[in-house]
Amino acid sequence: MKMPWKKILAREYGVQYTELSLKCLTPINSFIVPAPFYEQIYVPEHGNEVCYIDEEKWNEFVVRLKEKYLDNPENYEGFEKMFIQTGNDYLLTAEKIAKSNLKDKTNRELKEMYLGYSSKNIRYGPFIWIQFIINNFFSDKAKEIIENKIGEDNEKLHDLIEIALRPDKKAASVQLNDLASKWERMNEDEKTAVYEKFQWLPCLDIHNMPWTTQKFFSHISELKKTENVASTSYGDLIESIRPSDEEMKILDIAKRLSYLKDLKDDFRRQGIFYGQKLFEEIARRMSVKMEDVSYMMEDEIVDFLDSGKGVSKSVVEERERGFAIYFNAEKKLVCKSGNGLQETLEELGLTSVDELSEEIKGISASRGKASGIVKIVRGVSDLAKVNKGDIIVAVMTHPDYVIAMHKAAAIVTDEGGITSHAAIVSRELRIPCIVGTKNATKVLKDGDRIEIDATAGLVTKVKEKGILKTIVNYARVADRICSRLQSGARGFDSPPEL
Repeated sequence: MKMPWKKILAREYGVQYTELSLKCLTPINSFIVPAPFYEQIYVPEHGNEVCYIDEEKWNEFVVRLKEKYLDNPENYEGFEKMFIQTGNDYLLTAEKIAKSNLKDKTNRELKEMYLGYSSKNIRYGPFIWIQFIINNFFSDKAKEIIENKIGEDNEKLHDLIEIALRPDKKAASVQLNDLASKWERMNEDEKTAVYEKFQWLPCLDIHNMPWTTQKFFSHISELKKTENVASTSYGDLIESIRPSDEEMKILDIAKRLSYLKDLKDDFRRQGIFYGQKLFEEIARRMSVKMEDVSYMMEDEIVDFLDSGKGVSKSVVEERERGFAIYFNAEKKLVCKSGNGLQETLEELGLTSVDELSEEIKGISASRGKASGIVKIVRGVSDLAKVNKGDIIVAVMTHPDYVIAMHKAAAIVTDEGGITSHAAIVSRELRIPCIVGTKNATKVLKDGDRIEIDATAGLVTKVKEKGILKTIVNYARVADRICSRLQSGARGFDSPPEL
């Protein structure tokens, strides 16, 4: 029987943020979510939490968004206004909490602050989903308009699409990249000011710590100092294709959404950064590490603040190794880990392995060709193994990956489109990039040598023979040993293969 689940994304989330992600598409946010639903599951796969959604419910959600925004572009203005208001409201709430003297608060007061923070976070959550989906609608439509105007075979097509989708405003990660070229000319006070402005960028989840001054200074000095090359302006593009009023409206929204795509992450990460002060205080009262709190559910935190009843260390450790979280038949959230995890996955029908095509083909996001050694990056912990000239193969990328991306010869991702983080950064760095392959991280493995033709969107494994194969295999083992030593790990989960 065909399973109803559709795989949507894979992320490095803890329980707290996964619970929020599940709640934000339910009727609690019917003010902005068309066709809200509960049929969502996060399960552990390859060190990430992977979101599956009932395919029928997901399709209805996407169709309703298309009808509301792409078919009626006049609705976009209201969405953008509400997006920015809600993001700022969440951020201001988090900042206010961070500035409070939390140690003087009673448990009851701390609970009210926690629930207030969580409520603002959940209310902002659907804007992340909706922006992601409608950004794809409008960027694809903008691409179609330009193709129809100049022809699919025009050699300038790719550059013109890039110009059309390049944001007029710059979110934090792009601003930081621009500052890299000025870094060596800054004095210490100026450098410190830059650090204080951007230290929150790594805060993907509660357990992801902000940069220390030392780490930030080290990272920014490693960024490539790329110079902007003069190109056709957006005004020149519009003049050359002469869009109709309706087409111009689509192009304008597509460009504005390309900015919101990064801005949505700025709101979220800054909100998490300031919210960490709250979770630090909760952790202090629980006598646990702050990172442990990110693997606790909202009800468990509330129970502790009400009655002092905490979550056992063993449960937290089980969840850190992987958990499934979903709504049960009574629409209550359930989190399973440890011995109950496999049984839960079987009950949910998520134990079968998809048959994978060996062909790796995706969307050309930054043209060019490259060859190199594969480094699979499933999370921040994998970034240390990326060396200069390697090819990063990831589910997706986000701002934490930028330093490693500067070392890479090319980028390949399972997810994403032409306005994804991987696509934009790769174009900035002028390295080849293929996105949306769906299967690259599953078909390829660390140490594979591949060739990528990002113009055609193709990835090809290079077959190694004879003595070359032996040399490459030994090189893989040496590289693996170095990576383990650099990360401070001891031993191997499995013996190195020769």
